[in-house]
Amino acid sequence: MATQDKNGKIKGKFNNVVYRELDGKQVLQIAPARVKQTYATKLNALEFGLASAQASVLRNFLRRVYEEADGKMAARLTAAVAACIRASAKDIGERDLHDADLDPLKGFSFNTNAPFERLVAVSPSYRVFPDGRFEFSLPPFNVMKDIHYPPDYIRYHPSFLIAVTAFHFRKEYARLIDKEVFDFKNIDQQVEIEWSSSRRLPKGAIVIVTFSLRYQSTNWAGQRIQIKDKAFYPTVILDAFHVTDEMATLGEEAGFANPTTHIVEFGTNANHILQDIQRFKKRMAKMKK
Repeated sequence: MATQDKNGKIKGKFNNVVYRELDGKQVLQIAPARVKQTYATKLNALEFGLASAQASVLRNFLRRVYEEADGKMAARLTAAVAACIRASAKDIGERDLHDADLDPLKGFSFNTNAPFERLVAVSPSYRVFPDGRFEFSLPPFNVMKDIHYPPDYIRYHPSFLIAVTAFHFRKEYARLIDKEVFDFKNIDQQVEIEWSSSRRLPKGAIVIVTFSLRYQSTNWAGQRIQIKDKAFYPTVILDAFHVTDEMATLGEEAGFANPTTHIVEFGTNANHILQDIQRFKKRMAKMKK
């Protein structure tokens, strides 16, 4: 609503005219008419909401893994999930992360302020076998010389964490499949990491493999303390893949052990969003007739 001040100048909006002051002068602007969303724009907006809902689940369940994140991580992860879904050959409303190409998630860094390549001189390698077995390797490195440590009087020691987590968005549950921690003393020594996970994978789930580095020390009371500088909290998604029927069957036939934890259920509006998209498409189809 437009108002007039004691000097006779008008400020505010009247109909589609906006009154404001610029450099001491009265300025009038025509407000743009309401923009009508196109069919495609509305569909894409609804699907982006789906991507946001599924990315939120990933963030919440992986929170203890990445611990610290940069300020734009949530937006970047949502964009990566959206890119995965868009790569599906299925139509909008008939697809979610389970139909997606998961490549945009691979290599995703939760904290761009702490890139692995800046902190660790060697790069990991990994492989997923047809039965779901996961193998990881970090080639030989010198703990003292090949890891970048914070400039602090405290002597920190490196701790690596590999975690394998399964998500099923349609059945709405997540499950930690396996994890392993590798602690090293910050001394002049040559070490390497070779790790294999042979656990049964839930059919139809999405598996996210994360790799993290933490810097830890011990105080005078023998308690473990962790660095507070966010620039030393690197966590990356090493791999992301779908658990096929064959993969689940072969893992069971091989006698693989069960996952390390029980199923944790979660609530999400992803399924409701898919239903909303279908209703919108039907409504638009009727309007075209």
